Amino acid sequence: MDIKEVLNGNIFKVWAKFIIASVVGVVLNTIYTMVDGIFIGQGVGLAGVNIAWPAVTLVVGIGLMIGIGTSSIIAIYMGKGENKKAEKVLGTGVTLIVCIGVVVTILGLLFRMPIIKLLGATSDTLESALDYYTIIFIIAVPYIFATALNPIVRTDGRPDLSMIMIGIGAIANIVLDWILVMKLGFGVKGAAIATSASILISMSVSLYHFIKGKATIKVKKENLKIHMEIVKRILKIGFVSFAIQISYGIILLTQNRTMFTYGSTIDVAIYTVATYINCFLVNTCMGIAQGLQPLIGYHYGAKKFERMKKLVYITISICIVSGILIYISILLFGREMIAIFGVSSEYIESAYEMIRIYCIGSPAIGTIFTISGYYQAIGKNTYANIISIGRGFVFQFIFTLALPPFIGTTGVFLS
Repeated sequence: MDIKEVLNGNIFKVWAKFIIASVVGVVLNTIYTMVDGIFIGQGVGLAGVNIAWPAVTLVVGIGLMIGIGTSSIIAIYMGKGENKKAEKVLGTGVTLIVCIGVVVTILGLLFRMPIIKLLGATSDTLESALDYYTIIFIIAVPYIFATALNPIVRTDGRPDLSMIMIGIGAIANIVLDWILVMKLGFGVKGAAIATSASILISMSVSLYHFIKGKATIKVKKENLKIHMEIVKRILKIGFVSFAIQISYGIILLTQNRTMFTYGSTIDVAIYTVATYINCFLVNTCMGIAQGLQPLIGYHYGAKKFERMKKLVYITISICIVSGILIYISILLFGREMIAIFGVSSEYIESAYEMIRIYCIGSPAIGTIFTISGYYQAIGKNTYANIISIGRGFVFQFIFTLALPPFIGTTGVFLS
Protein backbone atom coordinates (compact mmCIF):
# COMPACT_ATOMS: atom_id res chain seq x y z
CA MET A 1 0.00 0.00 0.00
CA ASP A 2 1.22 3.49 -0.88
CA ILE A 3 0.41 5.45 2.29
CA LYS A 4 1.34 8.71 0.55
CA GLU A 5 -1.36 8.09 -2.06
CA VAL A 6 -3.89 7.39 0.70
CA LEU A 7 -2.95 10.60 2.53
CA ASN A 8 -2.68 12.87 -0.51
CA GLY A 9 -4.57 11.28 -3.41
CA ASN A 10 -8.08 12.08 -4.61
CA ILE A 11 -10.16 11.90 -1.45
CA PHE A 12 -13.21 10.38 -3.15
CA LYS A 13 -11.15 7.63 -4.84
CA VAL A 14 -9.41 6.79 -1.56
CA TRP A 15 -12.77 6.76 0.26
CA ALA A 16 -14.37 4.53 -2.37
CA LYS A 17 -11.46 2.04 -2.38
CA PHE A 18 -11.82 1.30 1.33
CA ILE A 19 -15.57 1.77 1.82
CA ILE A 20 -16.96 -0.13 -1.18
CA ALA A 21 -14.88 -3.25 -0.51
CA SER A 22 -15.87 -3.18 3.16
CA VAL A 23 -19.57 -2.77 2.36
CA VAL A 24 -19.53 -5.55 -0.25
CA GLY A 25 -17.87 -7.86 2.29
CA VAL A 26 -20.47 -7.10 4.95
CA VAL A 27 -23.37 -7.53 2.50
CA LEU A 28 -21.95 -10.87 1.34
CA ASN A 29 -21.73 -11.96 4.97
CA THR A 30 -25.33 -10.86 5.56
CA ILE A 31 -26.57 -12.82 2.55
CA TYR A 32 -24.58 -15.87 3.66
CA THR A 33 -26.05 -15.66 7.18
CA MET A 34 -29.59 -15.55 5.80
CA VAL A 35 -29.02 -18.42 3.35
CA ASP A 36 -27.23 -20.41 6.05
CA GLY A 37 -30.27 -19.95 8.29
CA ILE A 38 -32.58 -21.15 5.50
CA PHE A 39 -30.57 -24.35 4.97
CA ILE A 40 -30.35 -25.11 8.69
CA GLY A 41 -34.02 -24.25 9.23
CA GLN A 42 -35.18 -26.48 6.40
CA GLY A 43 -32.73 -29.27 7.11
CA VAL A 44 -32.71 -29.65 10.89
CA GLY A 45 -34.47 -26.70 12.51
CA LEU A 46 -32.92 -23.62 14.06
CA ALA A 47 -33.73 -24.29 17.72
CA GLY A 48 -30.43 -25.91 18.69
CA VAL A 49 -28.32 -23.37 16.82
CA ASN A 50 -30.29 -20.45 18.29
CA ILE A 51 -29.75 -21.75 21.83
CA ALA A 52 -25.99 -22.11 21.28
CA TRP A 53 -25.66 -18.78 19.43
CA PRO A 54 -25.21 -16.46 22.46
CA ALA A 55 -22.10 -18.47 23.36
CA VAL A 56 -20.87 -18.12 19.77
CA THR A 57 -21.27 -14.33 20.00
CA LEU A 58 -18.74 -14.42 22.84
CA VAL A 59 -16.14 -15.88 20.47
CA VAL A 60 -17.04 -13.39 17.72
CA GLY A 61 -16.97 -10.51 20.22
CA ILE A 62 -13.47 -11.43 21.40
CA GLY A 63 -12.28 -11.58 17.78
CA LEU A 64 -13.75 -8.16 17.01
CA MET A 65 -12.32 -6.67 20.20
CA ILE A 66 -8.78 -7.79 19.38
CA GLY A 67 -9.12 -7.11 15.64
CA ILE A 68 -10.59 -3.59 15.86
CA GLY A 69 -8.29 -2.61 18.74
CA THR A 70 -5.18 -3.88 16.95
CA SER A 71 -6.10 -2.41 13.56
CA SER A 72 -6.87 1.02 15.04
CA ILE A 73 -3.41 1.27 16.66
CA ILE A 74 -1.70 -0.08 13.52
CA ALA A 75 -3.44 2.52 11.33
CA ILE A 76 -2.18 5.40 13.51
CA TYR A 77 1.41 4.10 13.40
CA MET A 78 1.24 3.55 9.64
CA GLY A 79 -0.03 7.12 9.22
CA LYS A 80 3.07 8.28 11.13
CA GLY A 81 5.30 6.10 8.94
CA GLU A 82 6.30 3.96 11.93
CA ASN A 83 5.80 0.52 10.40
CA LYS A 84 8.12 -1.26 12.84
CA LYS A 85 5.90 -0.20 15.72
CA ALA A 86 2.87 -1.31 13.70
CA GLU A 87 4.47 -4.76 13.28
CA LYS A 88 5.09 -4.94 17.02
CA VAL A 89 1.39 -4.27 17.62
CA LEU A 90 0.46 -6.92 15.02
CA GLY A 91 2.72 -9.50 16.70
CA THR A 92 1.20 -8.74 20.11
CA GLY A 93 -2.30 -9.04 18.63
CA VAL A 94 -1.55 -12.45 17.11
CA THR A 95 -0.09 -13.75 20.40
CA LEU A 96 -3.08 -12.36 22.30
CA ILE A 97 -5.46 -14.21 19.95
CA VAL A 98 -3.70 -17.51 20.65
CA CYS A 99 -3.59 -17.00 24.44
CA ILE A 100 -7.21 -15.91 24.85
CA GLY A 101 -8.41 -18.42 22.25
CA VAL A 102 -6.82 -21.38 24.07
CA VAL A 103 -8.37 -20.29 27.39
CA VAL A 104 -11.81 -19.86 25.78
CA THR A 105 -11.54 -23.28 24.12
CA ILE A 106 -10.56 -25.11 27.32
CA LEU A 107 -13.13 -23.41 29.56
CA GLY A 108 -15.85 -23.58 26.93
CA LEU A 109 -15.43 -27.33 26.45
CA LEU A 110 -14.98 -28.12 30.15
CA PHE A 111 -18.21 -26.36 31.11
CA ARG A 112 -20.21 -26.96 27.93
CA MET A 113 -23.06 -28.87 29.57
CA PRO A 114 -23.89 -26.32 32.31
CA ILE A 115 -23.46 -23.48 29.77
CA ILE A 116 -25.88 -25.05 27.29
CA LYS A 117 -28.44 -25.68 30.03
CA LEU A 118 -28.02 -22.10 31.25
CA LEU A 119 -28.76 -20.89 27.73
CA GLY A 120 -32.12 -22.63 27.87
CA ALA A 121 -31.62 -26.04 26.26
CA THR A 122 -34.42 -28.51 26.96
CA SER A 123 -34.55 -32.27 26.51
CA ASP A 124 -35.59 -31.95 22.87
CA THR A 125 -32.94 -29.33 21.95
CA LEU A 126 -30.05 -30.36 24.23
CA GLU A 127 -28.34 -32.75 21.80
CA SER A 128 -28.42 -30.46 18.75
CA ALA A 129 -27.38 -27.38 20.77
CA LEU A 130 -24.51 -29.33 22.35
CA ASP A 131 -23.33 -30.65 18.97
CA TYR A 132 -23.18 -27.17 17.42
CA TYR A 133 -21.64 -25.57 20.51
CA THR A 134 -18.92 -28.24 20.85
CA ILE A 135 -17.69 -28.03 17.27
CA ILE A 136 -17.64 -24.22 17.31
CA PHE A 137 -15.63 -24.13 20.54
CA ILE A 138 -13.17 -26.73 19.22
CA ILE A 139 -12.28 -24.18 16.52
CA ALA A 140 -12.47 -21.13 18.83
CA VAL A 141 -8.84 -20.15 18.09
CA PRO A 142 -9.29 -20.17 14.27
CA TYR A 143 -12.68 -18.44 14.70
CA ILE A 144 -11.08 -15.60 16.70
CA PHE A 145 -8.22 -15.43 14.17
CA ALA A 146 -10.60 -15.17 11.18
CA THR A 147 -12.70 -12.49 12.89
CA ALA A 148 -9.76 -10.45 14.21
CA LEU A 149 -7.52 -10.53 11.14
CA ASN A 150 -10.22 -9.27 8.77
CA PRO A 151 -10.10 -5.61 9.91
CA ILE A 152 -6.30 -5.84 10.22
CA VAL A 153 -6.03 -6.95 6.57
CA ARG A 154 -8.20 -3.95 5.64
CA THR A 155 -5.93 -1.63 7.64
CA ASP A 156 -2.89 -3.09 5.84
CA GLY A 157 -4.32 -1.47 2.71
CA ARG A 158 -6.06 -4.55 1.29
CA PRO A 159 -9.81 -3.97 1.64
CA ASP A 160 -10.19 -6.03 -1.53
CA LEU A 161 -8.55 -9.05 0.13
CA SER A 162 -10.75 -8.58 3.19
CA MET A 163 -13.78 -8.71 0.90
CA ILE A 164 -12.46 -11.81 -0.91
CA MET A 165 -11.86 -13.58 2.42
CA ILE A 166 -15.47 -13.04 3.46
CA GLY A 167 -16.76 -14.00 0.00
CA ILE A 168 -14.78 -17.26 -0.21
CA GLY A 169 -15.79 -18.21 3.34
CA ALA A 170 -19.45 -17.44 2.62
CA ILE A 171 -19.54 -19.47 -0.60
CA ALA A 172 -17.74 -22.41 1.04
CA ASN A 173 -20.19 -22.37 3.96
CA ILE A 174 -23.27 -22.31 1.72
CA VAL A 175 -21.98 -25.12 -0.54
CA LEU A 176 -20.96 -27.28 2.42
CA ASP A 177 -24.29 -26.60 4.18
CA TRP A 178 -26.11 -27.85 1.08
CA ILE A 179 -23.92 -30.98 0.89
CA LEU A 180 -23.64 -31.87 4.59
CA VAL A 181 -27.08 -30.78 5.83
CA MET A 182 -29.44 -31.15 2.87
CA LYS A 183 -27.82 -34.01 0.94
CA LEU A 184 -25.97 -36.13 3.51
CA GLY A 185 -28.28 -35.42 6.45
CA PHE A 186 -25.54 -34.67 9.00
CA GLY A 187 -27.86 -32.24 10.78
CA VAL A 188 -26.53 -29.62 13.15
CA LYS A 189 -23.10 -31.27 13.15
CA GLY A 190 -22.96 -30.77 9.38
CA ALA A 191 -23.87 -27.09 9.77
CA ALA A 192 -21.15 -26.58 12.40
CA ILE A 193 -18.56 -28.41 10.23
CA ALA A 194 -19.51 -26.19 7.25
CA THR A 195 -19.03 -23.08 9.38
CA SER A 196 -15.71 -24.42 10.67
CA ALA A 197 -14.41 -25.06 7.16
CA SER A 198 -15.25 -21.53 6.02
CA ILE A 199 -13.54 -20.09 9.11
CA LEU A 200 -10.38 -22.13 8.49
CA ILE A 201 -10.27 -20.89 4.88
CA SER A 202 -10.59 -17.24 5.95
CA MET A 203 -7.95 -17.66 8.66
CA SER A 204 -5.51 -19.36 6.28
CA VAL A 205 -5.82 -16.63 3.62
CA SER A 206 -5.27 -13.81 6.11
CA LEU A 207 -2.34 -15.49 7.89
CA TYR A 208 -0.67 -16.24 4.57
CA HIS A 209 -1.03 -12.56 3.65
CA PHE A 210 0.85 -11.43 6.75
CA ILE A 211 3.47 -14.21 6.77
CA LYS A 212 4.26 -14.97 3.12
CA GLY A 213 2.15 -12.50 1.13
CA LYS A 214 2.72 -8.92 0.00
CA ALA A 215 1.62 -7.29 3.24
CA THR A 216 2.94 -3.83 4.12
CA ILE A 217 3.52 -5.05 7.68
CA LYS A 218 4.47 -8.64 8.50
CA VAL A 219 4.04 -11.12 11.32
CA LYS A 220 7.62 -11.60 12.55
CA LYS A 221 8.84 -14.11 15.08
CA GLU A 222 10.60 -11.51 17.23
CA ASN A 223 7.32 -9.59 17.68
CA LEU A 224 5.28 -12.57 18.88
CA LYS A 225 5.34 -11.47 22.50
CA ILE A 226 2.84 -10.11 25.00
CA HIS A 227 3.57 -6.41 25.52
CA MET A 228 1.19 -5.45 28.31
CA GLU A 229 1.02 -1.76 27.39
CA ILE A 230 -0.02 -2.70 23.86
CA VAL A 231 -2.48 -5.30 25.16
CA LYS A 232 -4.14 -2.68 27.38
CA ARG A 233 -4.51 -0.31 24.41
CA ILE A 234 -5.91 -3.06 22.18
CA LEU A 235 -8.51 -4.14 24.74
CA LYS A 236 -9.39 -0.56 25.69
CA ILE A 237 -10.07 0.50 22.08
CA GLY A 238 -11.69 -2.79 21.04
CA PHE A 239 -13.95 -3.20 24.07
CA VAL A 240 -16.80 -1.27 22.44
CA SER A 241 -16.95 -3.86 19.60
CA PHE A 242 -17.04 -6.69 22.16
CA ALA A 243 -19.76 -4.97 24.21
CA ILE A 244 -21.94 -4.32 21.16
CA GLN A 245 -21.73 -7.97 20.10
CA ILE A 246 -22.68 -9.24 23.56
CA SER A 247 -25.45 -6.65 23.97
CA TYR A 248 -27.20 -7.90 20.82
CA GLY A 249 -27.94 -11.22 22.50
CA ILE A 250 -29.15 -9.59 25.73
CA ILE A 251 -31.42 -7.14 23.89
CA LEU A 252 -32.85 -9.87 21.66
CA LEU A 253 -33.66 -12.03 24.67
CA THR A 254 -35.29 -9.08 26.49
CA GLN A 255 -37.34 -8.00 23.49
CA ASN A 256 -38.55 -11.52 22.72
CA ARG A 257 -39.74 -11.99 26.32
CA THR A 258 -41.42 -8.56 26.30
CA MET A 259 -43.19 -9.45 23.05
CA PHE A 260 -44.60 -12.63 24.57
CA THR A 261 -45.67 -10.73 27.71
CA TYR A 262 -47.61 -8.04 25.86
CA GLY A 263 -48.31 -9.74 22.54
CA SER A 264 -48.17 -13.09 20.78
CA THR A 265 -46.08 -15.31 18.55
CA ILE A 266 -47.29 -13.27 15.58
CA ASP A 267 -45.73 -10.13 17.09
CA VAL A 268 -42.42 -11.95 17.52
CA ALA A 269 -42.60 -13.13 13.90
CA ILE A 270 -43.30 -9.58 12.66
CA TYR A 271 -40.40 -8.28 14.75
CA THR A 272 -38.12 -10.89 13.18
CA VAL A 273 -39.21 -9.79 9.70
CA ALA A 274 -38.53 -6.15 10.67
CA THR A 275 -34.98 -7.01 11.72
CA TYR A 276 -34.37 -8.84 8.42
CA ILE A 277 -35.68 -5.90 6.38
CA ASN A 278 -33.58 -3.45 8.35
CA CYS A 279 -30.45 -5.61 8.59
CA PHE A 280 -29.10 -4.67 5.18
CA LEU A 281 -29.12 -0.97 6.11
CA VAL A 282 -27.61 -1.62 9.55
CA ASN A 283 -24.93 -3.95 8.20
CA THR A 284 -24.15 -1.63 5.29
CA CYS A 285 -23.65 1.25 7.73
CA MET A 286 -21.48 -1.02 9.85
CA GLY A 287 -19.43 -1.87 6.74
CA ILE A 288 -19.03 1.83 5.93
CA ALA A 289 -17.83 2.55 9.48
CA GLN A 290 -15.38 -0.37 9.39
CA GLY A 291 -14.01 0.76 6.02
CA LEU A 292 -13.62 4.32 7.30
CA GLN A 293 -11.74 3.37 10.48
CA PRO A 294 -8.29 2.70 8.95
CA LEU A 295 -8.57 5.88 6.87
CA ILE A 296 -9.24 7.90 10.02
CA GLY A 297 -6.32 6.20 11.77
CA TYR A 298 -3.89 6.95 8.91
CA HIS A 299 -4.86 10.63 8.77
CA TYR A 300 -4.90 11.01 12.54
CA GLY A 301 -1.39 9.54 12.76
CA ALA A 302 -0.19 11.81 9.95
CA LYS A 303 -1.89 14.84 11.61
CA LYS A 304 -3.92 15.56 8.47
CA PHE A 305 -6.94 16.63 10.49
CA GLU A 306 -8.78 18.73 7.88
CA ARG A 307 -8.70 15.91 5.34
CA MET A 308 -9.80 13.51 8.10
CA LYS A 309 -12.84 15.71 8.82
CA LYS A 310 -13.75 15.75 5.11
CA LEU A 311 -13.75 11.93 5.11
CA VAL A 312 -16.15 11.96 8.07
CA TYR A 313 -18.44 14.54 6.42
CA ILE A 314 -18.54 12.57 3.15
CA THR A 315 -19.42 9.39 5.04
CA ILE A 316 -22.16 10.98 7.15
CA SER A 317 -23.74 12.66 4.09
CA ILE A 318 -23.88 9.40 2.15
CA CYS A 319 -25.25 7.49 5.15
CA ILE A 320 -28.04 10.03 5.72
CA VAL A 321 -29.07 10.07 2.05
CA SER A 322 -28.97 6.25 1.90
CA GLY A 323 -31.04 5.97 5.08
CA ILE A 324 -33.68 8.35 3.72
CA LEU A 325 -33.89 6.48 0.39
CA ILE A 326 -34.20 3.13 2.15
CA TYR A 327 -36.95 4.42 4.44
CA ILE A 328 -38.84 5.82 1.42
CA SER A 329 -38.54 2.40 -0.25
CA ILE A 330 -39.98 0.79 2.90
CA LEU A 331 -42.92 3.23 2.82
CA LEU A 332 -43.56 2.50 -0.88
CA PHE A 333 -42.81 -1.23 -1.07
CA GLY A 334 -42.95 -2.41 2.55
CA ARG A 335 -45.98 -4.65 2.05
CA GLU A 336 -44.28 -6.48 -0.81
CA MET A 337 -41.09 -6.90 1.27
CA ILE A 338 -43.11 -8.37 4.16
CA ALA A 339 -44.92 -10.82 1.88
CA ILE A 340 -41.57 -12.32 0.75
CA PHE A 341 -41.01 -13.58 4.30
CA GLY A 342 -44.26 -15.57 4.27
CA VAL A 343 -46.39 -13.35 6.53
CA SER A 344 -50.03 -14.23 5.84
CA SER A 345 -52.20 -11.61 4.12
CA GLU A 346 -54.32 -10.96 7.22
CA TYR A 347 -51.26 -9.67 9.10
CA ILE A 348 -49.60 -7.73 6.26
CA GLU A 349 -51.16 -4.37 7.16
CA SER A 350 -50.37 -4.54 10.88
CA ALA A 351 -46.85 -5.76 10.08
CA TYR A 352 -46.42 -2.83 7.68
CA GLU A 353 -47.41 -0.34 10.38
CA MET A 354 -45.00 -1.86 12.91
CA ILE A 355 -42.11 -2.02 10.43
CA ARG A 356 -42.63 1.64 9.50
CA ILE A 357 -42.20 2.45 13.19
CA TYR A 358 -39.22 0.11 13.60
CA CYS A 359 -37.32 1.61 10.65
CA ILE A 360 -38.08 5.30 11.29
CA GLY A 361 -34.56 5.83 12.63
CA SER A 362 -32.97 4.70 9.34
CA PRO A 363 -31.52 8.11 8.38
CA ALA A 364 -29.65 8.33 11.72
CA ILE A 365 -28.15 4.85 11.94
CA GLY A 366 -25.22 5.53 9.61
CA THR A 367 -24.24 8.69 11.48
CA ILE A 368 -24.14 6.80 14.78
CA PHE A 369 -21.92 4.02 13.37
CA THR A 370 -19.66 6.57 11.63
CA ILE A 371 -19.08 8.76 14.68
CA SER A 372 -18.58 5.76 16.97
CA GLY A 373 -16.07 4.28 14.51
CA TYR A 374 -14.33 7.66 14.24
CA TYR A 375 -13.79 7.90 18.00
CA GLN A 376 -12.67 4.27 18.14
CA ALA A 377 -10.14 4.88 15.34
CA ILE A 378 -8.49 7.81 17.15
CA GLY A 379 -8.44 6.02 20.51
CA LYS A 380 -11.20 8.01 22.25
CA ASN A 381 -12.91 4.83 23.38
CA THR A 382 -15.00 6.49 26.11
CA TYR A 383 -16.94 8.49 23.52
CA ALA A 384 -17.22 5.42 21.28
CA ASN A 385 -18.61 3.39 24.20
CA ILE A 386 -21.13 6.08 25.15
CA ILE A 387 -22.47 6.32 21.58
CA SER A 388 -22.55 2.62 20.64
CA ILE A 389 -23.50 1.03 23.95
CA GLY A 390 -25.86 3.90 24.71
CA ARG A 391 -27.80 3.34 21.49
CA GLY A 392 -27.45 -0.42 21.16
CA PHE A 393 -28.01 -1.40 24.76
CA VAL A 394 -28.76 1.21 27.46
CA PHE A 395 -31.48 3.29 25.81
CA GLN A 396 -32.93 0.41 23.82
CA PHE A 397 -33.10 -1.71 26.98
CA ILE A 398 -34.75 1.10 28.97
CA PHE A 399 -37.33 1.86 26.25
CA THR A 400 -38.05 -1.86 25.73
CA LEU A 401 -39.06 -2.15 29.39
CA ALA A 402 -40.63 1.30 29.84
CA LEU A 403 -42.85 1.72 26.75
CA PRO A 404 -44.83 -1.57 26.42
CA PRO A 405 -46.84 -1.12 29.67
CA PHE A 406 -48.35 2.00 28.05
CA ILE A 407 -48.51 1.16 24.32
CA GLY A 408 -48.10 -2.63 24.15
CA THR A 409 -45.79 -4.31 21.65
CA THR A 410 -45.58 -1.09 19.63
CA GLY A 411 -43.19 0.06 22.37
CA VAL A 412 -40.71 -2.67 21.45
CA PHE A 413 -40.73 -1.62 17.77
CA LEU A 414 -40.41 2.03 18.77
CA SER A 415 -37.55 1.36 21.20
